[in-house]
Parts: sequence; C-alpha cells; structure tokens
Amino acid sequence: MITWENIFELIARCLLYSSIVILIDFVLIAFLLGGLNKITYSLSFIMLLEGGIGLTVGGATASYSPLTAKIGEAVFHSKPWTAKRQKEAEAQARVWIVTGTILIIAALLMSAV
Repeated sequence: MITWENIFELIARCLLYSSIVILIDFVLIAFLLGGLNKITYSLSFIMLLEGGIGLTVGGATASYSPLTAKIGEAVFHSKPWTAKRQKEAEAQARVWIVTGTILIIAALLMSAV
C-alpha cells in the first residue's frame, strides 16, 4: 500500500539523487569550460539529456514483461521471473522515472532564467 510517507520518502531520495547529478555536472562543466560564463546553457542541456535517459531507463525497466524474462531465461539462463522480481523492478523504475522528471524540470527552469 502506498502511503504519503512512502511518497515523500521517494521524492526526497530522488531529489537527493538529482542534486548529486547536478552537482557533479556543474563541477565537470566548470572544470572543462574554465569559467562560469555560459555554464547555464551547457548545464541545462546536459541535465535535460540525463533526465531523458532516466525516463527512458525507468520506462524500459517498468515495462520489463514476463515474456521478456522468459526469453532471458531461455537465452541467457537467468533466474526465473517471479512476482517479487516484478515488484523490485517496478520500485527501481519509480526511482529512475522520478529522478529523470526532476532533472528535466530543473533543466527547463534553469533554461527559462
């Protein structure tokens, strides 16, 4: 059951993850460009790309179906697909999707300024 506490915990965790990504991007761009002149354009573009990648990975993880798992079992001899593994995959997908959304919103807000 999803409670408000779980939702706030997920959002707080994803805000932390996206803040870490933004900080790393900021440091790398400042180091590579050597200054802070046009850092907002580069940072917003990179954050937009990373947010899109996060949404894509999260969507792919969430849509990982039992049929795909059966193919993986046959071809790669992976573990059988269970309801527990499905639930874990959906939880991981939620984190990717929320973090990607936060990065995209931050990039759009940064480019608007």
